[in-house]
Amino acid sequence: MSKGKVLILEDDIVLADQIALVLKRYSYEVLITANSDLFFEELRLFNPDVVLLDVYLVGSKLNGVQVLKQLKEKMDLNYKVIVISGEVSSSQVKEIRALGAYHFIEKGSNFSINQLLLHIENAITLKRQEEEHIGLQIEYINLKKQFNRSFPFIGESAAIKRVREQIHKLAEVDEDVFLIGETGTGKEVAANFYYISSRRFGKPFHTLNCSALTETIIESELFGHAKGSLPSADRSKAGFFEECSDGLLFLDEITNLSLISQSKILRAIENKEIQVVGGAMKKVNTRLIFATNADMNLLTNRDRFRQDFFYRIEGNIVEMPPLREREEDILLLMSFFLTSFSSRYNINEQLDLTTLKDDLLSYPWPGNIRELRNFCKFIMINEKNISNAIILKHLEQRKAGFNEANEMDTARYLQIRNYKDSIAEYERDYFSYHLERNHWQVSKTAREIGIERSTLYKKIKQLGIYPAENEEI
Repeated sequence: MSKGKVLILEDDIVLADQIALVLKRYSYEVLITANSDLFFEELRLFNPDVVLLDVYLVGSKLNGVQVLKQLKEKMDLNYKVIVISGEVSSSQVKEIRALGAYHFIEKGSNFSINQLLLHIENAITLKRQEEEHIGLQIEYINLKKQFNRSFPFIGESAAIKRVREQIHKLAEVDEDVFLIGETGTGKEVAANFYYISSRRFGKPFHTLNCSALTETIIESELFGHAKGSLPSADRSKAGFFEECSDGLLFLDEITNLSLISQSKILRAIENKEIQVVGGAMKKVNTRLIFATNADMNLLTNRDRFRQDFFYRIEGNIVEMPPLREREEDILLLMSFFLTSFSSRYNINEQLDLTTLKDDLLSYPWPGNIRELRNFCKFIMINEKNISNAIILKHLEQRKAGFNEANEMDTARYLQIRNYKDSIAEYERDYFSYHLERNHWQVSKTAREIGIERSTLYKKIKQLGIYPAENEEI
């Protein structure tokens, strides 16, 4: 097996043959050329790892220093040059090194073939390390491009630029981040943007929806468990914190976790260690991205979200703006979605979306970017010929459905002729909604809606409000 390829440019044929003989004995491939005229063609065809270059090339158009200059200026190949020459001035040696030669060896009594072999071996090792590093850089760049294609962070509005800047700064200093915003505002895209911007890019990155975790399995999923620690634990299992150590863990809908679970996550963040269920403590270096569609009122509610947790991440909160606050972005997003769906469904559309901006902004898009995406997808699936008129038709249908739903809610109260009965029906819906939202915790609900606890109890009894499934009040 060849240890590498060496090209020798040397006018002393006897010396060149002697060096070549030794190199071949040590499993190197060797090619000899005696003048600069042939050298560059041989270089292109042979593609060596190392070039052994003489300075004084008798009978050549170029001397060794001139050859080295051309290699530096015109050749874009990764090889190492070792200069072997007789007497040269100190200024020539300085120039040779400035031109990027790997090493300089003097001919004569001090010349050692063993030293030459060592320099060639080290030069090839360095070359391969550089190539591997370049390969990893290319792979890293391609991975980033893939993530950008999969999760493009589209938008040029002031609001979204501000969000990108916040996330980028937090990623640069390797801080946890808390994304809050309505459903469909692009929290997953923002999480991926953080990952791309972080020095942890390329390390493990997992997403976990906390809504899917029950209290009985959350510790096992997050922190792992030892064999036999649980009825179903027939083997040890690493949790997401351990799997993402040195990487990122994205916990979506974090506010759905209990206060006890929140405290364990907080401890893992602050102490950089986790308690494996039925096992030992483990050190971790996991960076966290949190997300919720709850508003700030819930985050500051001590009955739903730990306040020490809130204060720990308060400075790292990034609010994702709803689509209705991103007027400049709606056409960019729609154009992106229509283009991506047109390639998937093989439909070519000819549109002038700029004329639709006011119409698109006249609808509030309660489902935000996700709703806009599904709107575009629905049109692409169900219409063969896409035009501005077609888009407006579907938009009007969506508006009508939205208005009808709102009107139906209002009409239900308006149709009750008796004023007191109508108010009672509204209050029944209002209190039931907030009690359910707070898991029928009366004190908490009273504080949230701004009335006395005793008043809320009277309303519950007066209006006949009862929790579902026999929950206790």
